[in-house]
Amino acid sequence: MRIGITADVNFGKEGLLNAEFASFVPRRMLKVAVEHDVLPVALPIVPDHMAADYVSLVDAVIIPGGPDVAPRLYGEDPHPKIGQTYYPRDAFELEVIQECIRSGKPLLGICRGVQIINVALGGTVYQDLDAQYPNPVIQHEQATEGFFPTHYVQAEQGSFVADAMGTTHPLVNSRHHQAIKDLGEGLHVTSRANDGVIESIENDDQTIVGIQWHPENLWETIAEEEALFTHFFDKMKEA
Repeated sequence: MRIGITADVNFGKEGLLNAEFASFVPRRMLKVAVEHDVLPVALPIVPDHMAADYVSLVDAVIIPGGPDVAPRLYGEDPHPKIGQTYYPRDAFELEVIQECIRSGKPLLGICRGVQIINVALGGTVYQDLDAQYPNPVIQHEQATEGFFPTHYVQAEQGSFVADAMGTTHPLVNSRHHQAIKDLGEGLHVTSRANDGVIESIENDDQTIVGIQWHPENLWETIAEEEALFTHFFDKMKEA
């Protein structure tokens, strides 16, 4: 089996000419795939018309974290507290999402990934939770290292998350300042933080799943987090 992983972009200035705006994928995302005999295929940021060819090479796709989703995609101007955006990645991933839907290939979004899946299906996001969420929020941009879980989620019975982790799994990590606001067409909320912030979504047949936290930083030490990936890999086999 082959899993496509969409790439982030290197904005850094390390003095290496070829590293500037280079595409890269998270190392721990590659590792979890290899650990379970799934071949990871990096999908670099290319013009969106090439997305269908890339999706045709793989059995499923993961969209990892990264920069904020450009608010122009859901009809808003940028809020003063929005972070870095990168439209070429947005445009490519939007087409990857649509091609996965057209071809029926499973799709997993993580952090930014869940947000752009929601936007691709007509939803919106809070550009900054502290400034825009109607109720007080817990610390979603955790101060501690991302390898440690920090807050609780409550998962819906029968959901992808609950089937993989159980409904009473207590803690996840949290490295985001944006989150889903208005839900996209055909999607259901399947878990929330205790302040009401949406933490996971899926469609009816669970071919589309989105998770707001970062299980790729936790799977090596927390079995329930690894189960999110193995459950997704099982979905690949069924598709």
